[in-house]
Formats: sequence, structure tokens, C-alpha cells
Amino acid sequence: MFFVLLLVAVGLYGLLALWSPVFLLNYALLTGPIPLTPGSDEISSTPMGHMSLAAVRLFGLWVAVCLVLVPRLSKTLKYLSRYKLHLLFLAFCLTSILWAPSLSFGLRMIAKLSAPLLFVMLVMTAVSSSRQLQHTERIILASGIVMVVLALMARLFGLSSDPRLTLPHTSPATFSAHIAAVSMLAMAGFAVADKTLSRGLMIIGFSIVVMAAFTRITIAAIFIGFSVILFLGRRGIGRIILPVFSIVSFPALFLLSPKFRSRMFIGGEQMSFDTVIANPEDAVGRIHGSGRFDAWEMVLNRFFEPHPLLGSGIGATQDFFYERSAGGLGVIHSEYVRMLSEIGVVGLTLFILVILGYLWRLFRILRFRDDSQARKYALAGVGGLTTYVIFIATDNGFDYVTQFAIFVFSLVAMAEKANELSEKHGGAR
Repeated sequence: MFFVLLLVAVGLYGLLALWSPVFLLNYALLTGPIPLTPGSDEISSTPMGHMSLAAVRLFGLWVAVCLVLVPRLSKTLKYLSRYKLHLLFLAFCLTSILWAPSLSFGLRMIAKLSAPLLFVMLVMTAVSSSRQLQHTERIILASGIVMVVLALMARLFGLSSDPRLTLPHTSPATFSAHIAAVSMLAMAGFAVADKTLSRGLMIIGFSIVVMAAFTRITIAAIFIGFSVILFLGRRGIGRIILPVFSIVSFPALFLLSPKFRSRMFIGGEQMSFDTVIANPEDAVGRIHGSGRFDAWEMVLNRFFEPHPLLGSGIGATQDFFYERSAGGLGVIHSEYVRMLSEIGVVGLTLFILVILGYLWRLFRILRFRDDSQARKYALAGVGGLTTYVIFIATDNGFDYVTQFAIFVFSLVAMAEKANELSEKHGGAR
């Protein structure tokens, strides 16, 4: 059965790749967040260990992108040379398989970590015009609208048992992460040029949906991501006032709303705004970790402390949780803890340099490019990366490739491609 599913996934994406790389790009963006499989909780035993159907779909997409890139090797290598830090990070992760406990789980983790860069390459090689970039933008925004409509219909018809807003067979964290990434594109367009009513309604609607999903880290990410976009994209006093208002609104939400306060703090129903302000140290100590803090301590003790510099090998924690732990299946809920445990201080440092490298390239576009399309996508890319690095602090963003990562890194690639097209048409200063 596993091989049948694998062939179907690889075959579908493969046919799309051979037919039209642009169609593959847009199809992946439009359908990535939809739980086309019964859900990531459907775990099957395979020759590569326990694997969800969502993981099979990721593998199919990974192979399909390679089918696009290999025939365009010279162009791919040219673009890859821009992302040497990302390649260095992946090379170190691949090397860490030498001391990892499981080859299969190590390779699976390599696939997750390399997929975002491959998707950047897909955008850079497949898209060739501003018109195609605009179409991709509409597809990304449409994916958010479609997910919201499906989630509301599921709630209306009683198909979702989760009290928080989400899709069936999709966690609120995964659902809200996708919406947060899409909302960065909507906000960037509003900040640069498109101050239409429809764009404003999208921003408000996406923000309400993220609140309704009730995932704390995603709410924090969208507040901070919006603040960064407004600060970089606006001019005058508005670039200060609006981000400050956005940042202040986040703690106010969790301090003033009894529902959000109960979600944030242990015993939050007995707390009030005054008690939190009067004793902030006690309030910080009562932040609800939903079991994360104990899990992090256990994982760090088991995998990081014995090998702090290089870690215990890529995929080590997933091998433990999926194959060796008493519960059979679990997750860390922090990619920083996972990186420290698997690839150590060296690997985490390289990852931070990767993110800084992407941000540096986006900042250069914002600084030196007057083209509104390039600036819009650069702002969206900065906002998307901001949400990404915040979200993975307390959740498994590396696992949400098709639902989250490809949207964030598509925004980055769209900025790069828009900048390239602007240079070709004499848009440089």
C-alpha cells in the first residue's frame, strides 16, 4: 500500500512537472494546505519507518521539483550560487548523518530542510515574467481565501470537532501558520501600493482567522510580522505609530481578554490585568507550555548535552519519538530545540546565518530598488521570514513544508525574481 501511495504522489507531481513547471508551482501553492490525504495523523509503517501520508505527498513534490531543475541545470546552478549559506547548512546536515542513529530519518529530515530551497529554485527557473509573478501572487492569496472558506464551511456543517477554527484533519497551528504567511503578502501589497478596500478586508479577515485559530505563537508572529512590514514599507510618522500599536496590541490581547489570558497562563482564570502587572515575574513563571517545557528539557538532556557542538545527528529526535519512545509518536514543538539536539551549536549557527542571508538580500532590494513589485514581494518576504522564525520557536515548522514553508520561501523567491526582471528592463538606479 505504501508503494502505491508513493507512486501516485510522485506520478501526479511528476506529470505536472513535465507538463508545465509554472502549473506545478501554482498547483502546489493552491492545494498544499488542503488535507487531500486523511490527515497527518494517519501514520503507516513503511520501509523508511513510520510515515504519514502528508510526508508521502512532500516526497512527491520534492521529486517533481528535481525533475524541473535537473534539465535546467545551468540556470539552477547559477541561482544556487546566490544561496551558498543555505547549501553550506544542508551540507553540514547531510554530513551529520555519519553520526546519526537512523539513516532513513536523517534523509527524511534532509528532504524537509532542502525543500524550501528547492522551491526557491522552482520559482526562479519557472517564472519568467512579471505577469506570471502577479498570477502566482493571486494564487497565494486565493489559497488563503479558499482555506478560510473551507474552514468556515466545516464549522457550519459540523465537520470539525475542534473548538478552534481550522480544517478537518489539520491542526490549528498548521492552519494558522499558512494564513499568517498569506497575510504577509496581503499586508505588503497594502503598504506599497494596493490600498484598496478588498486588500484591507483581506488583511482584517486573515487576522481574525488567525485569532480564531487560537494558537499563541501564530498570533505573536502575525503581530510582529505586520509591524516589520509597516515599519519598512511606510514613511513618515506612520512607520512608527502603526508598528508600535501592533506590538502593544499583542500583550494587551492576552492581558485584557479572560479567554486569551486563560490560554496563556496556568490558572489564568484567577489572574487579572492588575495581578500580572503587579507581579510580572510570577506571571512569566505561570506561562502555559502545554507540556513543551518538560519535553524540551528531556530532549536537550538526551541529545544535546552529550554532543553540544555537533549534536546527535540529523533525524535523531524523530527516530526516538517515532520508533523508540514508549508513546510511539511525539513531537518536540520547537525547531530550535530540535536543531540544537540534532546538529548542535554549529548547525543552529549555520541556520541563523541562512536566515540572515535571505534577509540581507531582501533588505538590499528594499534599499536599492524603486520597482513597486520588487518592493512589495521583498516586504512580504521579510514578513514571511519573520513569521517563520517566530513560529518555529514553539512548533514544528520544518514538518509543515507544503502547508507553510513553501509559501514563505515563495515570497522570498518572488522578490528575487521581480528584482531580476526589473534589472533586465533597466529598473536599477
